[in-house]
Amino acid sequence: MTAYTAAAALLALWPAAAQSLIERSSPEEQKLASGFETEWKRAGERELRCEMRRFPPTLDYSLRIWTGFNVQVPAEQIVLDGRESRMVEVFRVTPQSPAGAPVYFFQVLGVPKPPEQANLKKTTLSVAGGFLAGAGKYQVEWLLVHSSGVRCRESWNFTVPAKSTALKEGELAPVEAALWTGFPEGAPKRRVSILIHASPVWPRRYLSRLSAWDRQILLSTLSAVLRQGGFSSASVTIFDLERRRTLLREEHFEPRSLRRLMRQLAQVDYSTISMETLGQSPSPRPFLEEMLRTELRQAEPPDAVVFIGSRWRGGPKLDGVSPALKEAMPKVWLLAFSTPLTVTEPDSLSSLVKAVRGKVISIYAPGDLAAALKDLATGP
Repeated sequence: MTAYTAAAALLALWPAAAQSLIERSSPEEQKLASGFETEWKRAGERELRCEMRRFPPTLDYSLRIWTGFNVQVPAEQIVLDGRESRMVEVFRVTPQSPAGAPVYFFQVLGVPKPPEQANLKKTTLSVAGGFLAGAGKYQVEWLLVHSSGVRCRESWNFTVPAKSTALKEGELAPVEAALWTGFPEGAPKRRVSILIHASPVWPRRYLSRLSAWDRQILLSTLSAVLRQGGFSSASVTIFDLERRRTLLREEHFEPRSLRRLMRQLAQVDYSTISMETLGQSPSPRPFLEEMLRTELRQAEPPDAVVFIGSRWRGGPKLDGVSPALKEAMPKVWLLAFSTPLTVTEPDSLSSLVKAVRGKVISIYAPGDLAAALKDLATGP
């Protein structure tokens, strides 16, 4: 099988997909396993110059172990004469101890047409992924194949310590498995508006997209609030404070809304900012106040408002808020991801929450979130 036909065979399995775990013993797994094995063993005469950063197994904010990776791919190798193309990412995770059958994850990725005059030699495409794992030792074999046949591959081993995960030994699951599946039965009749600041959790110098690790923390925190915050209904909004944009708003948030939210977080782009935004007031106060007024205008106004976001990229301190808005607001919380042992300067979100008599809770680790959830559940 040639490089081109091997890539085409993998791409033909699904026309497009978010990262998915393929059901064991299904016809799809059999096809995928065969195509993966052929491509994995192929001599690498045409290799992509991928740079992979792997994230070690980490307790996430749904109190399960997550591990993942982020890969940078040079654009000059995958952009074909300015045309759109596709890549397929497949990786096989095999439990080694305890021994178990391999599990396959699959994703088709579009390669967008680059902007005119783009310098492809200085441009990269980011590919990310992750999954949940129970205690044990595992091997990962990862493969990325472009529709032209060029590819790159990596393999590594990792260990999840015992007593640190809710999954069984040797068990693997997609990230969605740790997410919210609906409000718990018997939850008090309380409605919440959750506002997620689409920003990386921890500081880094160069930034164009949210990493898989950032997205996982934001999603698992959201899920924990929905599951354990003591609420029976919610609206959820994703916003970009720097660009003064609402990226997604779901007034009646349901489990099926999670996939739309996940796609939106994966598409957040920090590489450009519009002239319209640059021409606005340097203070994000008008944008934030209007966002809160939108929540208050709902047919069923919220009993609580919860911001989720980072402190380091939170914008300048606000100079107060509208007295009428302050009077109308219900109880407000900010779950603020902060760098430990570092003095944090006042930012837009924390100053806004304090101005409306809300509470700012710094989140350094999953244990901090557990304490915050208890405060949410017992609040008014």
